[in-house]
Amino acid sequence: MTDAESGRSAHEGMKELLREQIAKLYLESPDFNGVAAASLMTVTEEFSVDPEIVLTDLVAEGAVYANFGHEMVNPHILGFPHQSAADNLAEVRLRGGTRSAVLYPTRATLTAMEAGSRYPNAPYSAALALGHAQLESVFFRADVLGRYRDDPRYDYTLDIGGEIRAREGTPLDTYLTTFSIGFDRDPDSNEIVVGVPLRYLHDLSPAEQAYWKSFEHERQDWVLHPDWVRPHLMGEFPERVSPYTAILMEMSLANEICDAIGYPALFRTLYEGAGRPTDYGYLIRPTRRELSNFIEQLNKLLIDNLDQRFFRRAGLSLTEERRDGEGNTYQGQRGTMNMLIEWMERTVRHDPENMVPAAATTLKEIRRARSDAAHTLRENEYDLAAWTDQRRLVIEAYFAIRTVRQLLQSHPKASSVRVPEELDEPRVWPF
Repeated sequence: MTDAESGRSAHEGMKELLREQIAKLYLESPDFNGVAAASLMTVTEEFSVDPEIVLTDLVAEGAVYANFGHEMVNPHILGFPHQSAADNLAEVRLRGGTRSAVLYPTRATLTAMEAGSRYPNAPYSAALALGHAQLESVFFRADVLGRYRDDPRYDYTLDIGGEIRAREGTPLDTYLTTFSIGFDRDPDSNEIVVGVPLRYLHDLSPAEQAYWKSFEHERQDWVLHPDWVRPHLMGEFPERVSPYTAILMEMSLANEICDAIGYPALFRTLYEGAGRPTDYGYLIRPTRRELSNFIEQLNKLLIDNLDQRFFRRAGLSLTEERRDGEGNTYQGQRGTMNMLIEWMERTVRHDPENMVPAAATTLKEIRRARSDAAHTLRENEYDLAAWTDQRRLVIEAYFAIRTVRQLLQSHPKASSVRVPEELDEPRVWPF
């Protein structure tokens, strides 16, 4: 064998060794992590070849990916789909070699190894084993969440993002720490989906992964909510709050103002945090029954929850004259919604945008829709327009409670109450 042939043989031998070692360490790591290039140098000591040259060749061939943290802060996690081999080679040359990189096997390398076969019944774990990025999201029909929302053995939350945990002491093993609401790129579509990065789907048991797989949306071109992306993928603070959260914040602020001005609380119960109802949020099924359930939650939050003591302190009559079927008059209890509307109309001084009439209209619509649902036998009609109707109604409900809070804030003694920036500017998403 000539010296040239011997050199080529050593070069190819080191390439094979490094390719296998990088793949092995990736697949055996606890979280599909890469391996620091510097730590591989000792395994190549028996070869009379510069490992830097070999690693650069592997990058150029698309067998290995060199991550410098140039696409994500932590180079030990492959957060997003990696660059092409040509672009990655240019990055290697820009940085003077691979020594400072964290190395990963590429999808081509892992596919050739059939690495996904390590997880025959866990499709999302298999996807990571095949080199898919950890923060690569999979989108599901929103009704995948029904199993958890409707089962009291789970702690379940849903807003811009959500979380599912099996309660302690149950035999269940579901533990999905976060997922995002997803939206269509088409501005005329209000359909809601659920987006989950592969890394979090990997935490599910094989049986749970199979369940989620059955709900995968036929399209995968949805958009994650931007204020879920910021804290979870970009390490940034959210810009705004959802209208669902904003309503709860406004209720809490209204009660705080009541306390400052010496009035009884406007709302008997506040529902921020753990007390938030599970049905209060985005519809997971576009049906009239789901929409009716949501409207019922709005009615309980904003109307049935009003405290009569507030209106007594405000000088409003709690009763009104009524007639029975025989024409006799009697004093009947007034509804809290009517008292709130009367209080708004008495309190407002200047309303060029007609916010008080708009708020009154919204409250009446919520009460009417709730009453219609309570007295109607209706099939559980599937109607995509339910998402559109909910979006409109929750925004209008937010403006209604914001109007109530602003009227309370007009009291001279309310100046000591700090209004959160999200509500003051306001910074509330329209979806």
